[in-house]
Amino acid sequence: MKSLKVFLGLIFFIGAISIYLGGCSPAETTTGKLAYGQKDWEKAASELAKGLAVDKTDAEAWYMLGYAQTELGKFTEAAVSFKEASTRSADYGNLIKNYWIDKFNAGINDFNSGVKSLGKKETDNANAYFGKAVKNFTAATGIIPDSIAAHQLLADSYNYMGQTDKALEIYQNILDKSKSKEDAIQIGKLMYAAGIKARQAEDYVKAFSIFKRVLTIPYIPKDNIYYESSQFNCGYCNYQLAVKLATDGKAKAEYEPFLNETVKYIEGVTSTSKSKELLKDSYEILINAYDALGNNAKKEEAVQKKAALN
Repeated sequence: MKSLKVFLGLIFFIGAISIYLGGCSPAETTTGKLAYGQKDWEKAASELAKGLAVDKTDAEAWYMLGYAQTELGKFTEAAVSFKEASTRSADYGNLIKNYWIDKFNAGINDFNSGVKSLGKKETDNANAYFGKAVKNFTAATGIIPDSIAAHQLLADSYNYMGQTDKALEIYQNILDKSKSKEDAIQIGKLMYAAGIKARQAEDYVKAFSIFKRVLTIPYIPKDNIYYESSQFNCGYCNYQLAVKLATDGKAKAEYEPFLNETVKYIEGVTSTSKSKELLKDSYEILINAYDALGNNAKKEEAVQKKAALN
C-alpha cells in the first residue's frame, strides 16, 4: 500500500512539473524579449518569431515582434504581428497607437523640413528629408494600415520627390477606401501634370493615354479644372497626331480617325465648360478639325460661337 502511495505521489509530481513547464514561454520567446529590451532588433525578431511558432498566445511577444519588425523596415510583417497582438489582448491597442503616433509625428517633422528646404531651393536637402518622411510614414502605415492620414502624407512625400507613379498608386488605394472627391481631385492633379509633361515633350500618344486616364477617375467632378483640361488635351493630342500624319503626306483615311477623336473630346468641353479661355481654345481647334473633315456647317457654327466669346 505504501508503494502505491509513493507511485501516485510520483505521478502527481511529474504532472505538476508538466503543467508548470507548459505555462512558461518557450525559451526563444524569453531570449527574444531580452533582445527587445536591449534594442537588438534582428535577434529580437528572429527569436520571437521562433517562440511564437510554438506558442501563439503571447500578446506581448506579438507586440514586441511587430515593433522589432518595424524598426527593421519589415512593415508588412509588422502589420500582421500588431494585428495578432491587439486581437489577443486589448491592452496592446494603446501601445500600438502610441507607437504609430511616434512614427507619424517623426514623419510630419521630416515632411515639414523638406517643404522648407524646397522653399529655399535646397533640393538635395529636401529630398533627404522627404526620404526620411517616407520611411516614417511607411512605418506608420504598417503599424495601423487603415490610417489614411499616413498614406496621404506618404503619397505627398513621394510626389515632392518626383516619384509620381508611386504617389499615384498610393492615392488610388486611398481613393478606393475614402471614395472622396478631394482625393480624386488630387489624383487628377498629379495625372494632369504628368500628361502636360508628356505633351510638352511632344509625345502625344503617351500624353493622350494619361489625360484619358484622368477622365476615368471615380468621384472626380466633371466641372473640375483637371477633368475639363484633360478632356481638352485628349482632343488636342489627337489633333496634333492628325496634323503630323497630314504633314507627312499620309492619306486622309489615316489621319481622319484622329480628327474624329478630336471632335469627340473637344465637343465634350464646349458642351459643359464655363471657362471662356478654354472655350476659345476649344472652338479654335474645332474650326480647324471641321475644316479638315469638310464639315463646313459645323465649322461656321464654331466660328460664330468663338466670336461670341469676345
